[in-house]
Amino acid sequence: MERKELSVFEGEEAIKEFLNPENLPYPPLVELPKEMNPYASDGVRIFGKLMFLTPLLNLKSYPAFNMLQEAKVSGGLDGIERLVESSSGNLVFSLGIIARTFGITQTAAVVSRTIAKGKLDLLRLAGLTPFLADESETKGSNHEAAEMGRQKAWKHLNQYGNEANFQAHEKWLARQIDEQTEGELGAVSAGLGSTGTIIGLSRYFRGRGAKTKIVGVIRQVGQPVPGVRTDDQLREVTLQWQGAADYIARIDSRESFSKSLELVRHGIMGGPSSGFALAGLLDFLGKAKSEGIVDELRGKNGEIKTVFICGDTPLPYINDYFAVLGEDVFPEVKEG
Repeated sequence: MERKELSVFEGEEAIKEFLNPENLPYPPLVELPKEMNPYASDGVRIFGKLMFLTPLLNLKSYPAFNMLQEAKVSGGLDGIERLVESSSGNLVFSLGIIARTFGITQTAAVVSRTIAKGKLDLLRLAGLTPFLADESETKGSNHEAAEMGRQKAWKHLNQYGNEANFQAHEKWLARQIDEQTEGELGAVSAGLGSTGTIIGLSRYFRGRGAKTKIVGVIRQVGQPVPGVRTDDQLREVTLQWQGAADYIARIDSRESFSKSLELVRHGIMGGPSSGFALAGLLDFLGKAKSEGIVDELRGKNGEIKTVFICGDTPLPYINDYFAVLGEDVFPEVKEG
């Protein structure tokens, strides 16, 4: 039982109702100050969609809940005692916690050996069992998760091929952004990982005939950014993401972490993938301006409202900021 208007959740199903996106206020949309917006003089407004202010502190809690809910309705969880999922961290973290409200207490996480130690420790903190896989394996970590999921009483929900992934973003994330921008969204940017976010955004805005431009951001080879993929790694994804984006940006590690650091120092606790999405949006806006098409993005009042997705916080990746950016960008530690 929940009292939505007061955000009070009580009774045996309280935690499940609390984790259900249907029952919560929309995560905030926050505009960046002019010093972070090089296109302010062009009438461009840039907003961060703060998905780290969901109950489980990350964007992937939406598809995790939806995949479990859809599997439950279809009978796909009957007799299941353990889940297994290939993930960069946030999806399987959310899945393992939400699964307990569906009666499944064990979740295995197939993760890359390059996973940030903070994220690996977070999975263990949540009671998940991590299995380390090599990114260079021919068949990929998702294949390994699928093989494990064939064991008796195991279930592999497969975020990379499960339509409930992008459907979650279509019915929750995209609708929220549309309402928060009063139907006047010019462009929205998100990193490509499982690709569910970009597909859901595209299906929603194109489905209602909006002129909104969808910006998909891919990471450059040899430039690690948590939660997003290179062109080669996207081949493992079986969701039909090709064509979902109107523009593809390719962003490196340093730019992603640098933009994230800038967000943090301005009061928005967006992690590396948040900086990644922001950098991709700025890349798109620069291209639109140089090609003279920026005016096509304007709303009825002449403004251009744009949004980038903040997927999680910087907290699991603290050591990576120092490794990627170097000590020079941080205050020196001094003796008292």
